[in-house]
Amino acid sequence: MNPDQPVEFHAPCGHLISAPADRVGQEVRCPHCHQVVRVPPPDVPYASAVPVPADAVEPLALTALYVTTLIGGLLTAGLVYLVMFDEFSESELVSITPLWFFPVVFGLYGFASQRLLRHIATGRARTLGEAARVSIDVAGYWAALVLFPFLVLKWRGSLLVSLAAALFWAVLLWLFFALLFPTL
Repeated sequence: MNPDQPVEFHAPCGHLISAPADRVGQEVRCPHCHQVVRVPPPDVPYASAVPVPADAVEPLALTALYVTTLIGGLLTAGLVYLVMFDEFSESELVSITPLWFFPVVFGLYGFASQRLLRHIATGRARTLGEAARVSIDVAGYWAALVLFPFLVLKWRGSLLVSLAAALFWAVLLWLFFALLFPTL
């Protein structure tokens, strides 16, 4: 074994990573999935890529729904706040906020839940909460606010999770407007 030649192996996520030969037997973090893995000796066959089970991939129609609502919500927000802002009163702006806010939340949580559900299907997590905690460890604790619904929900369908998350944020939005703008 050449000590200058890196050891290449597959991480649990299936990505091929390499580590310096002097790290054999030590732990390294995969740059793709951020899991800590032990660098195997070069003479031991490395693990093959972990395939995503067929039942882990949700219908393409759901992904298209998430993309459409996310883009539609962002375009609506841009139209309202960048182009037509001066045409609306404060109360009108408050009343049309759900028209862009909920599509953004629904689409964003749809994508996030699909990704977290793939973690479960590939064995990197057992529950949505565990998958969310792994994501929080990677992204930082600020992500806990965004991922909060995933920490408490037990469902395994991205559509239900997205709807529940949208409801969660609807209540927070209502409280925000009720407390900050009670006269609107």
